[in-house]
Amino acid sequence: MCSWCYAFEPELRRIREESGLPIRLVMGGLFVGDRVLPLDETLRRYLRETWQRVSSSSGQPVSYDLLEWNDWTYDTGPACRAAVAMRTLAPEHSIRFFEMLQAASYAINIDSTDEEVLVELARQLGHGGQEFADLLGRADLADADYEEADLLGARGYPTLILSNQGDRIPVAAGYTRADQVLRTIGVMG
Repeated sequence: MCSWCYAFEPELRRIREESGLPIRLVMGGLFVGDRVLPLDETLRRYLRETWQRVSSSSGQPVSYDLLEWNDWTYDTGPACRAAVAMRTLAPEHSIRFFEMLQAASYAINIDSTDEEVLVELARQLGHGGQEFADLLGRADLADADYEEADLLGARGYPTLILSNQGDRIPVAAGYTRADQVLRTIGVMG
């Protein structure tokens, strides 16, 4: 649940389509554990400025309604667990679910910290049943992803790493245009 990951979504879609490479999403846990932040005036200002840059850089629609909410906490843990739950139950839907989750969070401001809301979103892909809810309720579900992201050297988001015969090659760190990524991985001239 990173606004720059949301900005990167159309670029990632193009990279997937033009490269034909399989993509595996790994959750980084941007605001989890002791990094969870209450929505105060400082965070509101920071998010508004960041989301404005996200929208102007990528053309992705952004709603600012969430910034008017009271008693909301910026906790990306539930959304990360939801993405891992979908990848676990239906790997073929993991990227589509992630796209839906990002768009619902940033364009229409669903409460991505509310597990019932996340279950309902998964239901749209046919996987919002009890098994999804049970996985989502596991506090440690995304911990292995957080550790993997750290081991892979993801220090900012999005990070794109090419895995080639056991080698891990950093391709993009932060919002990057598809043309640049495709040149880096040798798909374009």
